[in-house]
Amino acid sequence: MTLHFDVRDLFRCVRLGWSGKKIWVAFLGAVASWLGYSGMLLIAYLQAGTSGGYLWHRYGLFPGARMGAFNLFGTALHLLGMAWVLAVALVIMCMLCKITFQQLRGDDFYSSGDAWKFAKKHWVSVLFGPLGALALFVFFVVAGIVIGWVAGWVPVAGELVFALGFLPIFFSALLAVFMAVAFLVSLSLSPAIVGTVGEDALEVVIQSFSLLWSQPLRLVLYLAIVKFCTWVGFLILGAMSISALWLITWACGLFMDTKLANLFEVATRYLPLVPQQWDLVLANLPTPGDPAGGQLWAGRILGFMLISLFGIIISYGLAALASGWSLVYVVLRHRKDGENMLEWKMEDWGHVDTVGTTSTIQPVTEDVTESRSETTPEEEDDSTDSEKA
Repeated sequence: MTLHFDVRDLFRCVRLGWSGKKIWVAFLGAVASWLGYSGMLLIAYLQAGTSGGYLWHRYGLFPGARMGAFNLFGTALHLLGMAWVLAVALVIMCMLCKITFQQLRGDDFYSSGDAWKFAKKHWVSVLFGPLGALALFVFFVVAGIVIGWVAGWVPVAGELVFALGFLPIFFSALLAVFMAVAFLVSLSLSPAIVGTVGEDALEVVIQSFSLLWSQPLRLVLYLAIVKFCTWVGFLILGAMSISALWLITWACGLFMDTKLANLFEVATRYLPLVPQQWDLVLANLPTPGDPAGGQLWAGRILGFMLISLFGIIISYGLAALASGWSLVYVVLRHRKDGENMLEWKMEDWGHVDTVGTTSTIQPVTEDVTESRSETTPEEEDDSTDSEKA
């Protein structure tokens, strides 16, 4: 795929996100995040004395956390659940970025299984890259706390030393603020930095600082454009889905009538929330009655289908966002270093097991010569004699 290496390339994320294997990978990631978070939150609620029946009637399949609902153990589980969601999201986005990068290089046969093998090999870099940037910020904050503690503990001299060293302290704090912004940048670009050519955690930190320092305006502008385009694509797909559901309720409701209304009445109970758009979808249906028997089970199945439908729409948004992140990194890397990453030569095209760190990558412009063996007249005579023999 030919790129312009400017802002025009970023608008392709809406189309690049519309990929069956990308949506499938994002959907599986969403399911894994939901299972881990809901499971830990369920344990926290049960440990706090909340009954399972109350949780089901109150939250259904999507339990939510309330302030002050847990003790220390439950709060720790809740935080662990949020960390699980973030970790799964980063790994899944790395897989999506890898699929996008291979697609940009022309490898349309790079599968979700290949992306999973790649993620298993490089998940540490995806997670510990942002943690490395965060550790630098925490180090400066802790150093500031220690300086304040020493200045407050030592009488007279402590205040004087603090006042005399205020300028170095200020610039250190300014650097800490820069590191905090770099940490936020690494959360977005870590999947792209690793997902393109398999960089390690240190390279994630280096590239995050380098891009923020050398391309700050483009970085902020490009990320904002990608988020805007993703949001527009998400809204368009959502509006088309709502229209499709309206068409279903109108066409099928001509003969199903109250039966269809009962099915949707049961199905919507399993959704995390019922948006106002449902009023438009269900406007074609009469007032529901009292579902019973087969209608209850059919409504539950329909509820599962609707949840899956919403998961697919959300998965498209994640796929488009990851595609945009890959484009941002490739374009900015070209702007910063003059390198076209799409032309880099890898040792084993399309095979994840040999795609590693930067040491395994060479520019495609590198000349490769093949040595040709020359035979002497004596060797030719020997070969001729052996053939005659």
